[in-house]
Amino acid sequence: MDRRKIILKNVSLGFVFKILNMGIVYLTIPFLLKYLGTSNYGVWVTIFSIVNILFFVDAGIANGLKTKLTEAISNKNLSLAKEYISTASIIIIFISIVFFLLACITIYSVNLNSLLNVGDLISNKDLQTVFFVILIFIVSNFVLSLYKVFFYAIQKASVVEFSLFLYRLFVFCFIYYALNNLESSILNIAYIYGLSNFIVSIIFSFVFFNKRKEILPSIKSFKKERINDLMSLSIRFFIIQMCMIVIFITDNIIISNLLGPDTVTNYDIVFKLFQVVIMLSTILLDPFWSLFTDAYQKKDFVWIKVTIKRMNRLFIGVCFGTVVLILLTKLIISIWIGKEFVVDESLPYFMGLFVLIRIFPLVYMYFLNAIGEIKLQMYLFILGAIINIPVSVLFVKYLDLGVSGVILGTSVSIIAMVFLLPFQTYKILKKNEIKKN
Repeated sequence: MDRRKIILKNVSLGFVFKILNMGIVYLTIPFLLKYLGTSNYGVWVTIFSIVNILFFVDAGIANGLKTKLTEAISNKNLSLAKEYISTASIIIIFISIVFFLLACITIYSVNLNSLLNVGDLISNKDLQTVFFVILIFIVSNFVLSLYKVFFYAIQKASVVEFSLFLYRLFVFCFIYYALNNLESSILNIAYIYGLSNFIVSIIFSFVFFNKRKEILPSIKSFKKERINDLMSLSIRFFIIQMCMIVIFITDNIIISNLLGPDTVTNYDIVFKLFQVVIMLSTILLDPFWSLFTDAYQKKDFVWIKVTIKRMNRLFIGVCFGTVVLILLTKLIISIWIGKEFVVDESLPYFMGLFVLIRIFPLVYMYFLNAIGEIKLQMYLFILGAIINIPVSVLFVKYLDLGVSGVILGTSVSIIAMVFLLPFQTYKILKKNEIKKN
């Protein structure tokens, strides 16, 4: 395997598609804001935050499958790859059915209007309809969206970026149509996002298996013994995912409850601007999960160490880019959204701090995920999830930091990873090099 060639291809193509992705996203937001209005945009962003929570209910199977499937394909064991795909698919179908029933009960028994603190902006009945529509699309996409794992496993991360570009292009086209032809409605937006994701998942699932019919999932290839292989990693990944929900995705819910939906809009626009830095970093890192797995299987520890050192050097550039973005935040948003949009004075600085704390440990996280060493990471995420909400509330309500307090609370929740994940990585590499020699 020529890892250098794979990296160059995936990173270069990934960069092109990611830039197109970001262009579409940032072009879509002003149209979406105009279609929904400031308050309803804040409501939709809060709903979308909850929707993102629902995407993690696969019990971590997707991440467990990514590691195990990459190992099987790396060892050219296609029958084992088929067993992993079939077993994971059937498990997720079962989880989907259970989740659908539980979610339906929750949707129609909880007062969603009070939960989101949306007042008279949208009725509880309309919110229930929106969540039910989203639920239908999410459940149908649980298995279909596994195509991303499949392409990662065969070292084609750029294809995943291309699929995301198509998804966002569909969303943009539908929103543009709605803006000119349909009455403002959060329900319409729910249909747009759900249908776009469903169409893209169908297309790319077909593309993958059309050329690889030998690993097409089947009931006969379901193996009970593969459940343990998948779940040993998947349960820990699931716990990490649940903790990540509390740490990263509840911000908008906290803001909506403490400061109101309008403030969510202010926060979300600035967050999306700084997300550029995180997105560009993931372009570079996405191909490395499967490459780290392959290198570790083949005991190529020199390549792993050299790669991590190069990533650390690139982080210096990330720091510089983040500082520039902090200084230009108001100018960029005035051009992008409009001069009337008011940016909280301290928010860009705290957002920049969060971005750097979030990005630095990522290369170590990718390596540890790739080799299945995620116990320490799991404990750190659990700790972060426990302190995130109370710390965020403390900063917002009692230290009077306003919306900036939420992202500061998030930063505090994950800062331990900056120090402990690199320590664990180098300890593992040193131990394996001693064994190899």
